[in-house]
Amino acid sequence: MIFNEQVEEPFGFFSYFGSYEPQYAQTLIILHPKLGQMVNGIVLPIKKVFALVDSKISVEIKDEGRKLQGRLVAVDEYLNIHMEETIEFVDNQRGRSLGTVVIRGNNILTIAPVI
Repeated sequence: MIFNEQVEEPFGFFSYFGSYEPQYAQTLIILHPKLGQMVNGIVLPIKKVFALVDSKISVEIKDEGRKLQGRLVAVDEYLNIHMEETIEFVDNQRGRSLGTVVIRGNNILTIAPVI
């Protein structure tokens, strides 16, 4: 949401980013990104991942071309994911059946729905 209003210049902000004209000042309200809200009309990735809960997904992790495929059970604000019925793929070759896994969000390269 953008509201037009008279505001004072924040310290040093406009000296770096350009001139400040109070008659054109706008207050921009950005909703918290971890809540999956829209920011400037862009749908955040976390919201897309939350929409994939209870569906089959493919997750590429930071480990030598390894992918995991299974059903997404849960995801949190850090993109830690809980999957069931998980199968490991190494170099696009089916590998072990892992069952239930939890993957820490910072180890994930990609998350994609399986069609």
